[in-house]
Amino acid sequence: MEPAGSHGVWSLDDYQFVPFLWGSSQLLDHKRIHPKSFPKPEVYEYFAKDYMFLGCVKFINQVKTGPFAEHSNQLWNISGVPHWHKVNSGLVKMYKAEC
Repeated sequence: MEPAGSHGVWSLDDYQFVPFLWGSSQLLDHKRIHPKSFPKPEVYEYFAKDYMFLGCVKFINQVKTGPFAEHSNQLWNISGVPHWHKVNSGLVKMYKAEC
């Protein structure tokens, strides 16, 4: 696996795939949380303890500064995906290609 920061803001680093992959699995068919809502502080703050994906987003926002779309571009792009099923299958494909 490659170290953190080896891909910059344009990709998830290898060590990050598993929590986002599992976290997106937790959100499959969730009635209230949609991909477009996870970058919102009120969503990730409230649900971070219950959902791994949102806990990761909360952590990123605690350790990085600036607009989310700039420091975590790949995740920001994921927020435009319509359903968690598509997010999850995309992360599986990225995992297989990268790791």
